[in-house]
Amino acid sequence: MAAKFSELELAINTLVTEFHAASEDKSPALNLEQFQRLVTAQLPDMVKISGEDDGVSKLLQEMHVPEAGPVTFAEFWGLVDTLATTQFGLQKREKTAKCVKCLLL
Repeated sequence: MAAKFSELELAINTLVTEFHAASEDKSPALNLEQFQRLVTAQLPDMVKISGEDDGVSKLLQEMHVPEAGPVTFAEFWGLVDTLATTQFGLQKREKTAKCVKCLLL
């Protein structure tokens, strides 16, 4: 009988799988080109780096990754953590705004 995984378990598996699939040589870290392709393909609405010459450099700086790379999974996980925290804050504000709006009516 196949194990049935939760949505959260599947999401974690997807993060791990996509990160390692981005490495053409199966390295445990991504070079800058591989990292940029991963972020552009898998996080296009949450991380805007395409079209900016220094977009990847700014992102790496925010992630505290040396500009020459490589990007480890732990560093990628830190980016995911930052994005998730930001998303939670946006959703929380949206719910609060809706509730306040309802109270004002």
